[in-house]
Amino acid sequence: MEKQFRSIGEQMALLRMRGVETSEQTAAILLRDGYYAVVNGYGKAFLDQAASRAANDDRYQRGTTFDQIYQLFLFDRELRSATFRAVMCVESTLRAVLSHTFCEYHRKANAYLRRGCYAQQSEYLRGPATHEGDLTWMINTLEHHARGHIVDEHDDEPRDSGRVAWYREHYDQVPLWVLFSDLTFGNLRYFFALMKRGEQRKVCQRMREACGATHEGKTLSPAGMLHDLETLSELRNDCAHEERIYDARFGEDELTYGQVVDVLAAYLAEDDEQRLADDIRSLVARTVAQTPSLADVLTANGFDV
Repeated sequence: MEKQFRSIGEQMALLRMRGVETSEQTAAILLRDGYYAVVNGYGKAFLDQAASRAANDDRYQRGTTFDQIYQLFLFDRELRSATFRAVMCVESTLRAVLSHTFCEYHRKANAYLRRGCYAQQSEYLRGPATHEGDLTWMINTLEHHARGHIVDEHDDEPRDSGRVAWYREHYDQVPLWVLFSDLTFGNLRYFFALMKRGEQRKVCQRMREACGATHEGKTLSPAGMLHDLETLSELRNDCAHEERIYDARFGEDELTYGQVVDVLAAYLAEDDEQRLADDIRSLVARTVAQTPSLADVLTANGFDV
């Protein structure tokens, strides 16, 4: 069993023992980014599987350098950044379309706190068994945000959200679109699942319209959109929490990165879709030009080199 803590010098010695060439920059990189994040996260692509089994410990392919591992780490970091920006575009559109559609159908003040404004148990997309719990949780979440409380790690007591307090003071209510600014992507997908079926269909239609001519004529069902949102929520969380994505699998379908980008693109406006494609293409080209040995790793994971 490995020790729980190793000094930077011990980490470098371990790398060399396992067959990884280090350099003058290795120590600074390990101190800055961490052994776990870099080596445990990205060294797998360079392991000699047969030698590792024989040694019952990690052994790397002949000629593996720490720089190769680190360049793959940097590639994935930039890939997350480009992907996260695109997911934020979808999230922004989703906030606008959901709040606009719900408020169009339910015009009374604070309608989002009324159980009758949501789907009945029999038509709930996530299944009848979870309807009561999910609906109660959603209304409680919205009610909490409507009170405007924000918890700051530097304050002992919650403080009021300025925009929510302003609406409460001037209108004695808080519009749904104001609350939506504080909801997570995961919150939004639950809200969509809880909407009535006709409203869900309108949301699907408007999401397609928001994407422009790129996806004109392509239909989208409420169940299909919820499935996509669940997958994109996982992608968003992986990007936000610096999880590895270049070789990850997403959603219950275990989509590759390339496949999940196809899902993401279906909810992007043409310019945003093109920017994402250009960002990925440019990143792959720069990475391979700087570290040609990564071409095989990227190709094996579906990237066009």
